[in-house]
Amino acid sequence: MAKRNNVKISYIAVIRIIVFLFIGFVLFSAYVNTMEFVTKSPLFEIKEVQIDKSIAFIDVRALKDLKGMNIFRIDIKKIDKQIAKQYPYIASLRVVRQLPDTVLVLAKKREPLMQIYFKKKYLLLDTEGVALYYTLQPAALPLVYGVPLERNGIFLGGAVKGPEMAKVLEILNGFKASKRLERWRIHTIQAGNLSKIDLSVGETMHVLFDQDDDIQDKIELLQMLVSTNKINLNKVRYIDLRFKEPVIADNLEDK
Repeated sequence: MAKRNNVKISYIAVIRIIVFLFIGFVLFSAYVNTMEFVTKSPLFEIKEVQIDKSIAFIDVRALKDLKGMNIFRIDIKKIDKQIAKQYPYIASLRVVRQLPDTVLVLAKKREPLMQIYFKKKYLLLDTEGVALYYTLQPAALPLVYGVPLERNGIFLGGAVKGPEMAKVLEILNGFKASKRLERWRIHTIQAGNLSKIDLSVGETMHVLFDQDDDIQDKIELLQMLVSTNKINLNKVRYIDLRFKEPVIADNLEDK
């Protein structure tokens, strides 16, 4: 007959198993009690929803239902998406918990930079080309032509893509960042022909760019021309920056 193998477990091994089981039980009990406390304690009931001052225009009523709820049970991502969908002109949106009882809505408002006439309305876009909202009347912003919106599948809160928009953004943001040029009143931008991007400035002047231009260099060149009084918005007919040396043409009437 085959001999039976006697499996012997040492006394120390038994003690170790018991200790490990006990520690596991203690940790599990602590976890259950902690979760019970943080999800049911009145200490963590939301008492206040604070909204960043820059977006104080949003409807606080949409967040009223949060009050009285447990701060750990609310779906932060869902709230974030709801606000972003309702207010597409909000940037850098973040909804965060501030323990023990406050929810913070942090963000900044997107500022319109330009407008495009689209489907009998004016679509306003920000410094990143994000579509903000529509107006029936034109705003006091540069009116952009030549950006084919139909191919982009436009929706509010989404960015308009394409080489035309990329160049328009680069130019307008460059003007906006320049202390000498930010006050120039840009009426329209013709961006349909990227070899001849035409900005209508002031009453009669035009500024011409090329898609291959280093826009920052051209902006600095314009600033230099302004600082040396070589540009008079009332007398210059156009400034062509597409060449190595700028071509400045006076009004024909003055000649």
